Amino acid sequence: MQTETIESLPQFLKQTETFSLIAYHTLFRGQSHRRNLLPGIARAEPTKDTTEQEQALLKTLERMGATKIQHRDFDKWDLLVLAQHFGMKTRLLDWTSNPLAALWFACFNTNDRDGYVYALEADDHLMPDASSVDPFKLSATKVVQPRLANERIVAQHGWFTVHRYSKGARGFVALENNPETRSHLSEYVIPASSKEDVVRELDRCGINQSTLFPDLEGLCRYLNWKHETNPENLPRL
Repeated sequence: MQTETIESLPQFLKQTETFSLIAYHTLFRGQSHRRNLLPGIARAEPTKDTTEQEQALLKTLERMGATKIQHRDFDKWDLLVLAQHFGMKTRLLDWTSNPLAALWFACFNTNDRDGYVYALEADDHLMPDASSVDPFKLSATKVVQPRLANERIVAQHGWFTVHRYSKGARGFVALENNPETRSHLSEYVIPASSKEDVVRELDRCGINQSTLFPDLEGLCRYLNWKHETNPENLPRL
C-alpha cells in the first residue's frame, strides 16, 4: 500500500487528481485510526463469526422498528444500510466518492492524533445489481452503492464495502490484508499539527458539519464549531 503525508488541502487534491486516470470508481474513507479497515460488527473480534447474530439483530430491528421505518418495500440491503446509518454494527464499512468528505472525517477531530484517508480503486469489486444477491452469502468483499434513501447518504456521496466472515481465513479480513483489495488501496496521513488548518480550508470549500449532516443536528454542530474556533465570524444581534 502506497503511503503519502498530506499537510494541506491543495496537496491532497494534487495527490488524488490522478485517480480518474486509474479507475472509473475510486472511493475514499477518512478515519482517526490507522488501517484496521473492518466493519463495525468485526472490529472488536474479527475471528468471531457474527453472521447469525447480525441477521437476528436485523430481524429484531425490522420487527421493533416497524413504526419508525417509513418504507415498506425495503429489502435486506436497505435494512442493512438503515441499521448502519443509525449506529447498529453491521458488515458494512462506509466510503464516499467525494475525497473532500473523506478528508473532513479524517481531520474534524482536531486532537493530537494523526488522521488517515484511504483510497480504494473499486472497479474490480463493484456489485452493480446488489438487490438480487443475499448480502450474507457473498464469496468475496464487494462494493455497493446504496439507494439514495436519506439526506446524509446523498450529502456524503455514500458507498459501502460489504464484508464477510471467511471460513478459510477463520475471520473477517481487513481490506489492507485482503489479497484481492490491498493492492488497490492508497493511504494518506494527515499529521495532527495540520488537521485544524485542513478543516478550515475545507470549510471555505463548503465541506463542514452542516453540509455533510444536512439536518438540524448538523447545523448546530457546525455553529458550535464556528463559535469555538472563531466567534468573530458569527453574526451579531
